[in-house]
Amino acid sequence: MNTFFQFREQAEFMRESSGSNIEKALVKAVKVLALFHIPHYVCGGFAVQEHGYPRFTVDVDIIVPDVDSAREKLAMNGFSENPGSTMTVTDRETRVEIDLLPGGKKVDPGPLTFPVPTLVSNEPQILTLENLVSLKLSTYVGCGVHRIQDYADVVKLIEANHLARDYDVDAKVRDVYQTAWDEIHSTTKWTS
Repeated sequence: MNTFFQFREQAEFMRESSGSNIEKALVKAVKVLALFHIPHYVCGGFAVQEHGYPRFTVDVDIIVPDVDSAREKLAMNGFSENPGSTMTVTDRETRVEIDLLPGGKKVDPGPLTFPVPTLVSNEPQILTLENLVSLKLSTYVGCGVHRIQDYADVVKLIEANHLARDYDVDAKVRDVYQTAWDEIHSTTKWTS
């Protein structure tokens, strides 16, 4: 089984080989947040990469306690606010979008709220695998087929990390997790 550091190496290789500026924009955003004592968690596709499924993503999702404050501080420090969005900024240099998500709140009809970050750091604080899987399933439950990538991410994370059927996901999404786990382990993978 791969370790977290092996997963990180694979994710970094994928980002570098694709010419992605995502990590550069993320590090820049995190440093601005730390400068203003704003804690954060990194979730979304970047966190999925860091936890063992190196798939492509075009933006960065960051959970913060106060979206308005974080957006304001980022906009004063190298990011531009996106017209029509109260939760997205764009790095002026790399053109990578940063989606700011509200800790303690929801942005979709799923059963879970985002965790509230408490640690201020100059380094990206990747959401725990348990919380990432739970939030991905919550979004899928709330939005269905429109968020099928979230379900696919969970399937790949279960496989990459050899997660157990009784893995510690949130109770509100445990049945969906166990259904996914059962489907993964009861079917034969198709290979060409």
